[in-house]
Amino acid sequence: MFTLISILLIIASIILIGVILLQPGKGDLAPTFGGLTTQFGSMFGTQRTMDFLQKLTRGLIIFILLFALIANKFLLKSGGEDQVKPVTQGATIPKSAPAPTQPPPPVEIPKE
Repeated sequence: MFTLISILLIIASIILIGVILLQPGKGDLAPTFGGLTTQFGSMFGTQRTMDFLQKLTRGLIIFILLFALIANKFLLKSGGEDQVKPVTQGATIPKSAPAPTQPPPPVEIPKE
């Protein structure tokens, strides 16, 4: 089940990258990808295409967020003996040298 959700998340992420690159902006990378935005614009109209791309972006973001939370909360092992412990857990603490009780003697600087 975890593998299936992971694959869905990867596919949704790749689609999200493509949808974001299709949206016009200052750089306008849409002509780089074969002018798909202009083709969608001629089919649906420019405003409806932008609305569709924005709604698709929001939907993909919500999908990725929810499935990531579901995978993390319910599908990953938490607790029990299968839980991975930190490397430092159970390690002994090295004893440090005792702090000096008296300050070091003052050093005289020769005068010229």
